[in-house]
Amino acid sequence: MDNSDIMQQGLDSLVADEIIAYAQRISSEGFTKGTWGNISVLKGEHIYITPSGQPYDKLKREDICILKRNGDIVYAKNKPSSETALHVKIYESRNDVKAILHTHPIYSTVVSITLSSIPPIVEDAVMILGETLYVSEYALPGTIELAQNAVRALSNNHCAFLKNHGLVTVGVNLQEAFVATQVAEKTAQICIESLKLGSMSTIPHEHAIKLREKYLQSYRQK
Repeated sequence: MDNSDIMQQGLDSLVADEIIAYAQRISSEGFTKGTWGNISVLKGEHIYITPSGQPYDKLKREDICILKRNGDIVYAKNKPSSETALHVKIYESRNDVKAILHTHPIYSTVVSITLSSIPPIVEDAVMILGETLYVSEYALPGTIELAQNAVRALSNNHCAFLKNHGLVTVGVNLQEAFVATQVAEKTAQICIESLKLGSMSTIPHEHAIKLREKYLQSYRQK
């Protein structure tokens, strides 16, 4: 099967279409500028991922790259995302993750520059993202070190802030990962505005555990 046959049979062309739709959504909501950021979906034994350096409003189905789970290229019209290692490492470490968004929202990036974590301050963030949200150690973009640092900061949560860089969110599908991006950015903004006023109250640990369990067991849409 040659490259054109792969895209015609698609392995799954609907996945490519969904990635394009969410790429346009993260751009329209201002979560990334220009060609920055990347999106992937794990489908069976293949990772579908956005190409490097290509404007989201110009993406077509045949532009989406298909990789093996180890990152080896199955099909690529253009070079896969420069952050491919980030996606591969997260899928390796989290069996529950089937979709990843890496973006550069303003408030999340401010958090990545100024803080080491966000405590449990709002209920929806605790439920959807996790109790304490961490900032990774710094590493150069596109490196294995960045990917490893992100995996550690992510742990079992649905988001991690990448030091001096941006945000990565995960989900069982792109919808969940996208909502995680929205909630992470809102939470980052709430945190920053609260710090301007001088203090933050936090949700008790035992309540945070119950909120998170409630989301994972009954609220989330799979």
